[in-house]
Amino acid sequence: MPPLVLASFRAVFGSLLLSIVARLVLPETPAPDPKERRVLIVLSLMGIVANQILFIVGLSLSTATNATVLVMTIPVFTLAIALMTGAEPFRLRKVLGIPLAAAGVVTLLDLGSLRFGLRGLLGDLFLTLNTVFYSAYLVASRRVLARRPALDFIARVFRYGTFPILIVALPSLAKLDFLSVSAKAWWAVAGIVVLATAATYALNAWALTHTSASTTAFFVFIQPLFATALARIVLGEKPGPATLIGGLFIGAGTILTIWPKRRLGNTPEEPS
Repeated sequence: MPPLVLASFRAVFGSLLLSIVARLVLPETPAPDPKERRVLIVLSLMGIVANQILFIVGLSLSTATNATVLVMTIPVFTLAIALMTGAEPFRLRKVLGIPLAAAGVVTLLDLGSLRFGLRGLLGDLFLTLNTVFYSAYLVASRRVLARRPALDFIARVFRYGTFPILIVALPSLAKLDFLSVSAKAWWAVAGIVVLATAATYALNAWALTHTSASTTAFFVFIQPLFATALARIVLGEKPGPATLIGGLFIGAGTILTIWPKRRLGNTPEEPS
């Protein structure tokens, strides 16, 4: 299935699913005023349109290993943007936790699969731009999420992002022979829409209401561990010593980053 077609399916059906659930769960949520709507549209362009198109096109031009390495820059860009904009205070434990967890991910990867040809470099450029836009989206979203429910927020930014993605994907959609797509492929698309799109974005928005953008971004380091576990369950792959070592590094980096900072007295801890 062409990458832009998949991106359009994720946008359309993800938007539909999130909107239905948001309407059922939060029927009384007020509509945004014109100023807030403009902010939501900009966030949609960064976190949905750019994220979906740049990532999936970049992945189609590059390799899974390159993509995994570049996705690891999301916490770095997020922390840098948060510090530069004053959205978060400087904390040494976060600065130290990122390279520690990144070292764990690198341990899990087959770096011999890295590719740097012209086509791959173009794909890597798209993937890097994706991480920058998505990092900015994470930092900017927290201000909106302070006054709007997470589920309503993500449903709206998905709705605003659907039309631009459809416009970009229209040539690919026109060429697709829908009848030639196998049932297995449609089930895979359904899983991507429900789990890797609607559920993931909704949980991510919920996390942003409870912790900082840099801490939320940090959890991309956990993805390779889940991938390794699924490979063991689904594919029967046996983890080796590198898996254990990488897991320990990722775990140590995660603990260092999210562990609450001790305060004197009974002052509650602010989101880390």
